[in-house]
Parts: sequence; structure tokens; C-alpha cells
Amino acid sequence: MSETDICLELFIFWLNLTYQRTFRWDEFAAVAFDDNTRAAIQVRPLMGLSANGEWLTARDRLQEQLTAALPSPVAVWVPLGADLPAGEPATSDFIESVRNAGAKLQPRERSYVPLPISLLLRKNADGGGVVSVTGGLNAHWARFTEHVRGTYDLDSTRLHRLPESEEHLPELIDRIIERAAKLETGQMVEIETIDAWTVQRRDGKQAVTVIGVPAADAQDMGLAVRRNFRRVLAESTSALREVEAELRALVVLGPYPRIEQEGATTAMRGYDPALYAGLDFVCLVADGLVKPLIQPPAGLPP
Repeated sequence: MSETDICLELFIFWLNLTYQRTFRWDEFAAVAFDDNTRAAIQVRPLMGLSANGEWLTARDRLQEQLTAALPSPVAVWVPLGADLPAGEPATSDFIESVRNAGAKLQPRERSYVPLPISLLLRKNADGGGVVSVTGGLNAHWARFTEHVRGTYDLDSTRLHRLPESEEHLPELIDRIIERAAKLETGQMVEIETIDAWTVQRRDGKQAVTVIGVPAADAQDMGLAVRRNFRRVLAESTSALREVEAELRALVVLGPYPRIEQEGATTAMRGYDPALYAGLDFVCLVADGLVKPLIQPPAGLPP
């Protein structure tokens, strides 16, 4: 199953759940319909197709290995900026972890595979009370301020996605602060933690889809999304207006590590609403979740 099929499946499920409808996809008519309503839907990625042939080949090989090992269909949402598992025993360990996680899920349920990683903490000076952070914990740097004595560098570039549990991040921060207190100037320590790769159970045939982009493509992603999103809106709006349907929806696939970290909403605020006039839904799919980017129509009864 392709990334497009995954997004379409998630959107239709969200549409039915939100509005208590029974839409189902007709691939021959290219619409979803229930007893009374036809919905024309386009699915487009916010990032263009990667030209990284080596990464695409590695992804396809990993999908084949996962499909052969798993008894049920799943989607693996690769965190933005992360490299695919390569070599042994990393690949076999990853496949086994995905198999164990997927076996516990019901259709459309999500969990994660905990990939072991290390953070690097270095003490630079005794004075001050600040930790300079690079990588996945950069957004949380203020939570270290005034809780450490000295000046530190924290390299968290191997961390791409935190687990969704409310306990994980505070516990990790407390552990970093505790380790910082034991360092002498010039010393460095590794702090073990995990990178959370989302696994989502799907309906349908037994197949595994790996959804992500090469780490190199994550550079300047904000600029690429703003440029591509405007073009996608214009092209899709024009095409959907030509379809005979009561509802028209554009579903965009974003490579964001978490849905709450998405930048598509901010990008849309800079566009003229006339660009997507006539669309009833513009929704983002990221990390296995669906988020509406414009106000859905109030006149769609359950």
C-alpha cells in the first residue's frame, strides 16, 4: 500500500468518525461516497518525491523484509531527519521490535518502537547556568535553565521523536540535570534514551508501508513546504472543482515528527483564502493522525 493509500484510509476513517457517516472509497470513480453524498478527494505530499535513489531502494528493501516478518499490515512513520536502520544486527532488531509492537495493535491504533540512542552532554565551564542544546531537545532548552550549575553543550541530534507519554520528557530532563551535576569541566558523558518510531496498525492486505523522507531532505523543510503547499493548493483546487461531487477535500501528507509540531497551519495563514476557495476540507496527515487545516463545513449533517 502506498503513502497515498494510507492517507486516504486515515482521512475517510476520520471523516466517518467525525460526522458519523459511512463514506467508502471507489477507486474507479475516484470519489468516496455514502448513500447520499459524493466526496472528491486528492492526496498530495507536502514534500516532493525524493531524488535519493539509494534511500528509496533501502526503504523498499526494508518494506519487503517487514512484510515478510509481520502477520498483520502496519505503517511505520519514520521521524523527520532519521536514517533508516542499516546493517546487522540493527535491521533484524528493528524488524523484531516492529513485529512485537504491531502484534498488540487493533486497526488504526498507534504505538511506537523504542530505538536505543545516546545523548552527549559536555561541561564547558563552572560559571553560568545554561545548557546549549542541538537536535531533538532544542525546543525544550529553557527547562534546563537555572537547574544546572555551569555551562554545558547537549547533543541530541540522534533524537528525532519523543514518546507521547507525559512522563517521558520530565524524567529525561531530570536525568540530564542529575548527570550534569556530577561532571567536571571538560568532561563528557553519554545519556542513554530512546527515539520513538510510530507504528500504526492498518486494515487491508498484509503489507508494510514505511513513510518518511531521507534525512538530507529535511534540510530547509519549512521553505520547501511553503513553496510546495501553495502549488499543491492551486493545482488540487482547480482539479477538484472539475469533479462532480457534493464535497471536495485535499489531504496533504506532512513529514512532521509529531502532529503538534506541524508547520502547514502557519503556511496556510500566509495564503490568500481564494487560493483554496471551493474546498470543504484541507487536512494534514502526519505521524498517523489527521488534522483539519481549515474550518470544516458546518452544514455537513451526521
